[in-house]
Amino acid sequence: MDIENDYSGEEIGKYKLIAKLGNGGFGAVYKAVDRVLNAEKAIKILEVSNPRKAYELFNEAAIPYECQHNNIIRINSGELLNFNSELVFVVDMELVNGTSLESLLRNRFIPIAESIHYIKDILFAVEFSHLKGIIHRDIKPANILLDNGIPKLSDFGLSTALGDLIIPWKWYITHAAPETFVNDSVATVETDIFALGMTMFRMVNNISNWNLFLQNITNFESLIKTGKLMGKIPQAPYVPLKIQRVIKKACNPSPEKRYHSATEMRNSLEKIHFLYNWSMCDTYHWIGLSNGLPKKDIFLEMKRKSIDVVVKNNGRRSSSDSKNFFTLEEVKAYLFEYIRSTTIQ
Repeated sequence: MDIENDYSGEEIGKYKLIAKLGNGGFGAVYKAVDRVLNAEKAIKILEVSNPRKAYELFNEAAIPYECQHNNIIRINSGELLNFNSELVFVVDMELVNGTSLESLLRNRFIPIAESIHYIKDILFAVEFSHLKGIIHRDIKPANILLDNGIPKLSDFGLSTALGDLIIPWKWYITHAAPETFVNDSVATVETDIFALGMTMFRMVNNISNWNLFLQNITNFESLIKTGKLMGKIPQAPYVPLKIQRVIKKACNPSPEKRYHSATEMRNSLEKIHFLYNWSMCDTYHWIGLSNGLPKKDIFLEMKRKSIDVVVKNNGRRSSSDSKNFFTLEEVKAYLFEYIRSTTIQ
């Protein structure tokens, strides 16, 4: 089968394909109806390039089946089936009621507090899989799905056992730790931690198009291979320093200097207490919400000879927080520092 094609409306075994949800790894994912159980499922259809090695694909279902956790997509079964006179492997999965974090990034601004909430939940999932001796190897926003707001880690197609030798380049390259680009590299907890740090960086900086973002960086492929990418790209000016430090530690080029468990990384995030949840309306207009504190608005007012940065608390102008400046650079510096300093306690 050609995974790029859309086979919606066709039948495969007991499944009727309803709608294509996307391509992933070496297969395609569909919303389907299980006609035996009369239940909606998500199924992943994998090409079988060599029938003699077809059963090697069973790991696609067996590994995540071992990791049954509230923040991991549930696997129901895996089986070989004939489809249009070809042999395919079908993974039966739970159908989530939501989208991926990658799609969310493309469609709206995600407040930092919301991003950190998702990352902490996924750290529980990664911690669980590591305890099972499984390294995911493909952690990225596209593989984190939201099910009624609950983030769930999906797509264990590249996963392997802790300590196994890995083939260089057989990772999600732009999230790959530098040590994975050499021969005789092994799968470690720290390699997943690196990918988690890259995922967190993309989330809190609201990078909606990661590939385009990288293409605007000179020699980005070399920077990825040497682990120097994070040192070359500035974090958004509204990201608090405590959060920046967590990302930098997770993405340290040296695995010895990273977090050594998902629990350790999650504990660092648990120590960060949020004050205001800031949402961006546009570059120079932000709204901050907080439990028990006034709603904040911060925006610009253009005057004849100056630019005012206006801060309102519950709609009333704050004279102590509102300032006037003469250059846009001064305005940006104050506005983003105000947001950054009021995001966390």
